Amino acid sequence: MIFASKAFFIFLPVVLVLYHLPRARGRKYGVMLAASWLFYAWLSPQYLWVIVLCTVIDYLAALKIEGAETDRARKWWLGVSVAANLGLLFAFKYTTFVYDNAVSLAQFCGTPVRDRTWDILLPLGISFHTFQGISYTADVYRRQIKAVRSFLDYAMFVAFFPQLAAGPIVRAAEFLPQMVTPPSVSARQVADGLHFFVLGLFKKLFLADQLDQLFVAPVFADPAAFDPAARRWACVAWAAQIYCDFSGYSDMAVGCAKWFGFELPRNFNFPYLATSITDFWRRWHLSLSTWLRDYLYFPLGGSRGSAPRTYFNLTVVFVMCGLWHGATWAWLVYGLYNGLLMSLHRAWDRSLAGVRWADRVRSTVAWKLAAWAGTSFAIVAGLILIRIPSWTAGGVMFESLLGLDLMGGWSAAIPVWVPALLAVVAAGHLFSGLRNRVCGLLELPSPVRAAVYVGAIGLLVTLGPGVGKTFIYLAF
Repeated sequence: MIFASKAFFIFLPVVLVLYHLPRARGRKYGVMLAASWLFYAWLSPQYLWVIVLCTVIDYLAALKIEGAETDRARKWWLGVSVAANLGLLFAFKYTTFVYDNAVSLAQFCGTPVRDRTWDILLPLGISFHTFQGISYTADVYRRQIKAVRSFLDYAMFVAFFPQLAAGPIVRAAEFLPQMVTPPSVSARQVADGLHFFVLGLFKKLFLADQLDQLFVAPVFADPAAFDPAARRWACVAWAAQIYCDFSGYSDMAVGCAKWFGFELPRNFNFPYLATSITDFWRRWHLSLSTWLRDYLYFPLGGSRGSAPRTYFNLTVVFVMCGLWHGATWAWLVYGLYNGLLMSLHRAWDRSLAGVRWADRVRSTVAWKLAAWAGTSFAIVAGLILIRIPSWTAGGVMFESLLGLDLMGGWSAAIPVWVPALLAVVAAGHLFSGLRNRVCGLLELPSPVRAAVYVGAIGLLVTLGPGVGKTFIYLAF
């Protein structure tokens, strides 16, 4: 069951009614937990035990950590939580990757080993809820938060269905305080939730899905069948597609949460306005970036050591970031690529720190435009890695993006609406700075806004190209 599906448009209203009917705290949260576990089990009910097991282990581990009398015991129970979460994540997500590469290595060495004939279905959102569990027990270990006494409260935090499948990754310190008393829902929250939901639905149905089905997918599937100009446009269209798909899900998650009275953290901050690779990762998938910073980069030593050690830490973090997304060599290379870019940018930025002429140059509009163009090129080039069907196809796409062929700007193979859709994505970024002023001038009463947004959802669903295509990040 995905947000842009007919089943969800039946499921959501029923859950909203059942959740808001009772006044008792326990009944409300019981309804939410049952609905969230149903949402989780919709695709593969045989894996419901995965999220239940993780929830039980982390709940008990946090209580043991808080009640332990020695640091050794506290570390041991933290290790239990981390090992359980990462162990399940590895078993489901990386077993086939390790097995396939071991078979390839054995065959290369001359040992006759059969290829894999089995597969493992990935449980819904396992990459997200395992990270939430680790952050919870780690925060209890650091004495930043108290362990939750109510199993119902903790289970609902882990399984809260709006963000269960594809994030954002929510910290216990952000969510649990909102659960102390069931939050009431204001008319403004309803209208704001509809705003985010409509925005996400539009990004998904009319931008991401259309770019993919009619242009990106055919070009990346067989790059040799298209001319260089079409391949260049497909690279840019793919960058727009993955942003609209993922940020669209995050927007819809934020919107859904508001209807239950909860606030989720922002996951994107107009990433394609970035003027450096560091700036990009401060804008893209913020909940993952900050999680990796707080629970991997800082424990590795962060930037407290020597420069080589800092660059090593950055590279390790981004390699892990790549592998978190997917168990493939392409994702590993993507992580390594970003880690090296981050290290190079940090070295370059530190070398110019305090240099007056450099500060003057970097404050000019021309430099900022050049920095934006270079950063955008690097981002698009990196995203090619995670879409290519083969390294040969990737070479063809990279060659076209680098302009090592005829530099044609247009092609008959490019549907005329592709630039229009890309222009919508660009406009959303360019006018982002004015959105608060414009919204303030055009502010309508919440009931009126809600009615307009409900009508917009109806139009998007009935007139849209379809509501059945899954979200990209559901695979993670």
